[in-house]
Amino acid sequence: MISSYLTGSIAQMIERARAMTGNIPRNLPRTYDALAQTCRTNINTLIGQLKWLKDDSVFANLLNQPERVRKFKRIVSELDFLETVALVALKKAENEDHQLNALLDRACREISYPSPIPVVTTLSQNYFHIYPDLRLLCVPLIEGSFLLHLPDLYHELAHPLLSEVNDPLVEPFQKQFASTLRECLVYVRAEQTKNDRRNAPAKNRFMLRAWESSWAKFWLTEFYCDLFAVFVVGPAFAWSHLHLAVKRGGDAYGLPEFSPTSHPADDARMRAMLYGLELIGFSEDGKRIKQAWSQINESLGTRPEPEYSWCYPNELLKRIASDTLAATRAINCQIVSTEGSSDTVGGCLNLAWNKFWADPAIFPQWEKSEVKRLFEFCLQKAAHVATLT
Repeated sequence: MISSYLTGSIAQMIERARAMTGNIPRNLPRTYDALAQTCRTNINTLIGQLKWLKDDSVFANLLNQPERVRKFKRIVSELDFLETVALVALKKAENEDHQLNALLDRACREISYPSPIPVVTTLSQNYFHIYPDLRLLCVPLIEGSFLLHLPDLYHELAHPLLSEVNDPLVEPFQKQFASTLRECLVYVRAEQTKNDRRNAPAKNRFMLRAWESSWAKFWLTEFYCDLFAVFVVGPAFAWSHLHLAVKRGGDAYGLPEFSPTSHPADDARMRAMLYGLELIGFSEDGKRIKQAWSQINESLGTRPEPEYSWCYPNELLKRIASDTLAATRAINCQIVSTEGSSDTVGGCLNLAWNKFWADPAIFPQWEKSEVKRLFEFCLQKAAHVATLT
């Protein structure tokens, strides 16, 4: 019975996958071509695997049915992901998405982004995030009507730079990252050795293991993406981090004690950004950001635990900042200048934060007109590029 069930279910799933291909829109702007082609390629690959599961003689043996079920479940999971994320992004693409894609295209051209430009979709239910394999960048539904969080687009742009394979243009970035990661792990492992020699409490041993795993799997990636954004867009990204931390963050000094965490402490991230701003000449902006950050955390009554500086030592954060700057320069991305023009996406985002602090009460009205101006500018630039290609 199980063999017959799988034969029928696999055949139906093949038809479902074919229907997914048939539902890929054909009338979208060229911005979406890469995502559409990725969907087609991945769906076709999975259809081929389904046909193998359905027809290969090895699966006529009843003993092989458990493995057949496992493989079938994996393929279904991958097709579900494509259907509920990539295909939905293509199907729902509308004016707001087109505007954000024009903005991201402009931003990438301004910074000489060396990788294929991701597609933006307003599908996110959990702030900004990116699927590097799909090159699909998700933002909240109405994010395109506001400016203060848009610097986070630059953070997400860094993730594909670290995950891309076999691309000589981004390999210098990845090699520098690997070198920095070795330094981070050398530091934590040296602290583990010291801790063992001192016969310290068991809690310290568990913490250090959690920190090691966090650095290796998650933290350095987030630091690199933060600092990439700082170096290509400037103070606006550090302000957006403050904005996000106040609105949605937890303990700015939080530390993992037993298991790894996906993101470093918000304060450590901010400290690294401030070091980064100093490296590229934005020391005065950094001082203002540091003052605001300190006042906010003081008003909330949050303070670091004694182990906090042990986990995030200043010298290590400075090393990460300088290494990320070297990595960003190595892939020839445009480093933001203190003399930058406001007639760019990055310039507009920095201007927005300056306007916010100049008069927070009237900022919302200014923002409405500036959002309209910015998107009109980006759409005009996109149309001009299209005529050249």
